[in-house]
Amino acid sequence: MSTPPPLPPSTFTDTLASLLRLPDETLAMAYIYMHKHARFHRSSPSPAACPLDPYTLSLSALSLAAKATEAPRPPSALLLPAHRLLHTHLTNATAPPLTTSSPAYAPLRRALLAAEQHLLRSLGFALRVPSPLAFLPRYLARALEPLGGTPEHDYARWAREAKDEWGVVELMETRLGRRVREWGLRACRSEEVVGWWPSRAVAVGCVWMAVREAGVAEGEGEGEEWVARVGGGKVDGGEWKEVVGLLEGLGR
Repeated sequence: MSTPPPLPPSTFTDTLASLLRLPDETLAMAYIYMHKHARFHRSSPSPAACPLDPYTLSLSALSLAAKATEAPRPPSALLLPAHRLLHTHLTNATAPPLTTSSPAYAPLRRALLAAEQHLLRSLGFALRVPSPLAFLPRYLARALEPLGGTPEHDYARWAREAKDEWGVVELMETRLGRRVREWGLRACRSEEVVGWWPSRAVAVGCVWMAVREAGVAEGEGEGEEWVARVGGGKVDGGEWKEVVGLLEGLGR
């Protein structure tokens, strides 16, 4: 009987982020780091094989992204569940789970720290980079403005106490908000999208995909006026169209 394959790297990354209860912003940033790392190696004057395997790269990207998004996790919090994830496909495995007292833990911890240093160098030590997810809340709010109610029902302006009293959730916690965020994460997983197009254009594209799916984009058109309003005049209409085309490809 052949050995089942391990988890695909993207599934490993997503699952580990969930196990660590990391916010979506951290996961998105980790993917952005990995795309930038890949571009760095491809554009090197003397390209060499990347010294990091996909899983080590994922671990180091999640660790750095967690620090950059103010959700830091210690090495043990990453290594122990990561080790379990990478061995769940071995149905006849007899090795005990990794612990901080395991002989293999110290070398793995050193390898993770070395991988972080390698990734940092490929990023030019710049951890605070634009992410589409940072623009999604305001862009979705602008997209829905024409559908809003009376001023007294402008929930964004309600005090926290009033929101708690009436059970008002934040826009990004609604079903539509979650769908926009899902599109944002899908875009960040794709180097073709987030690696080549401005984060603002990607964010407006993600909002468009979600509101169109919900059927609330009727009458808005697909031209520059909608893009200008939602993007605050900072998104090029041509770039937005390119992004939407790529996102439609991801949705197939």
